[in-house]
Amino acid sequence: MAVELTSALDPAWSTADPAPLAPAHAERLAEIGALDAALAELYRRGAEALAGAPDAAALKERYTVLLGRERGVLTAALAGLPALPVEQRKARGRGLNLVKRWLGEVHDARRAALEREAESRGGVDVTLPGRRPWIGRTHPLAQVRDELLDLFHGLGYSVYTSPEVEWDEYNFGKLNFAPDHPARDAHDTFFVDPRTVLRTHTSPGWVRAMEERRPPLRLVFPGRVYRAEQVDASHMDQFHQIDGLFVDRQVSMADLKATLNTFARAIYGAGVRTRLIPIYFPFVEPGCQLDIACALCDGTGRTRDAAGERRCAVCKGSGWSELLGAGMVHPNVFRAVGYEPEEVTGFAFGMGIERIAMARFGVPEIRLFLENDLRFLNQF
Repeated sequence: MAVELTSALDPAWSTADPAPLAPAHAERLAEIGALDAALAELYRRGAEALAGAPDAAALKERYTVLLGRERGVLTAALAGLPALPVEQRKARGRGLNLVKRWLGEVHDARRAALEREAESRGGVDVTLPGRRPWIGRTHPLAQVRDELLDLFHGLGYSVYTSPEVEWDEYNFGKLNFAPDHPARDAHDTFFVDPRTVLRTHTSPGWVRAMEERRPPLRLVFPGRVYRAEQVDASHMDQFHQIDGLFVDRQVSMADLKATLNTFARAIYGAGVRTRLIPIYFPFVEPGCQLDIACALCDGTGRTRDAAGERRCAVCKGSGWSELLGAGMVHPNVFRAVGYEPEEVTGFAFGMGIERIAMARFGVPEIRLFLENDLRFLNQF
């Protein structure tokens, strides 16, 4: 039986002591010898052959002969177990499984040793071109934010930051929101406790800045905001905003329009199509909204793909994308911070960075900005 099990092993194979690879080799040999002398001989010769493999190719060849799934010695021996008597089958089966596991461990140890030897032999070829290091890049939202801050810095604005967890009074009350305003409902705002919310806009920064400073003020307020909105192609429950505030004597709507025109042309180019429409916000009077032609459908309200023509998912078929809200600061806001509305006036505006990036880069889904998909991010 020993001759039959070891007949497939090539006598010309180089051998080595497997003890350095398997410290328990001697104990294993004694254990399997007490169980089955033929299996002990197979284990001894197989372990020595694997330990003596001079390179990875020879190791793979010997592993295939010993443990190969189709024609390996141990595979064939295990397949012949059903022909043995029950008692002999149990003993032989246990022994074959031990030999299979132990030879597998010797093989893995020898392969690891060969890999270490190859690494230690490999020198550095100074004539080879260097490896280009992986370089990260700025997220598209951060790119747009930095460009906006640079633009407004050139217009004389400074940056003011305020907390993301905000008092209800600053988020709503001092911005002229009525006590029963729908925005105060739990289905629109994330409440931390009855007096504290996750800010729904960066406008509370106006209040904090005006309480701390006296006019003239020319500030921008970048940051992340949170709203309990239904997520779709153009809405998220968390996004980024930049508000702007200019307070001084004799500030007019004409100053606001000029600022918005400068902003739109700087970001989207001189040929950008815009419109300014009246709209209501509690904290400005009068209020307006700046729209630009939808970047996805180019203002047509329809998109075409392989399935045919359909309504644009971004602009909902209107052909226009809301870019920002603006207006003249409401007198009640001035009174709430201790300013005299008869002496000072001011304008404010607020824009979502995601909307600006979508319009600029032609991104159809706002969710793409937060998915961390490198296929998307590597385009910027």
